[in-house]
Amino acid sequence: MNMDNKELIIDHEKKFASKLAGHVIVKPKLSAWMIFIPFIFIFYFQDFSKYKKQRKEFLGNWFLSRKKAMNEAEEAIDEGRKPNTQDIADQANLKAKVTGKYERFLKVMATHYTLLLNAKGESYQALVRSAYRGRQGEFLFFINQLAEAENQLNKALAPQLKKEADGVSATIKKIEKGSAKLRQEELKEIFSSII
Repeated sequence: MNMDNKELIIDHEKKFASKLAGHVIVKPKLSAWMIFIPFIFIFYFQDFSKYKKQRKEFLGNWFLSRKKAMNEAEEAIDEGRKPNTQDIADQANLKAKVTGKYERFLKVMATHYTLLLNAKGESYQALVRSAYRGRQGEFLFFINQLAEAENQLNKALAPQLKKEADGVSATIKKIEKGSAKLRQEELKEIFSSII
């Protein structure tokens, strides 16, 4: 396993999360007239601070499960075994129905990370092409599996989240729609040089 691969994967995941945050969290806009009205300007900075905090939380939460899946994939490679995502899912202390969906998501991610960690390449795009043997269809299959796992997990979690926050359904839809769009762009970018 190559440590450079891990760095390339983490860097990619962080960039993806940052782009996705742009689809999910609305950045407040500064209008020229706000500068002339000091108390309005103060509200803008309060909104901007709230935006930065939400963005930071989003990025941290987005990467948390992926980091767990990556660490499990890395340990499994080092120990010469298949990743065990069930233990990670069980540690989350979720309801049984949700635990199964979470385990499925972790398994899809750990399998993907295992392929990427064992691949050869100098960039994330090269790692993907190597891991999926230059076959766009195989990577598309992974994207579809991931989207399905994420959507099923979101669906299972939504009832619990609605009790805690307003706008959960709208936020989940933004995440799913933004993820799908970004992954399609990524697919084209990664495999455009192969055609």
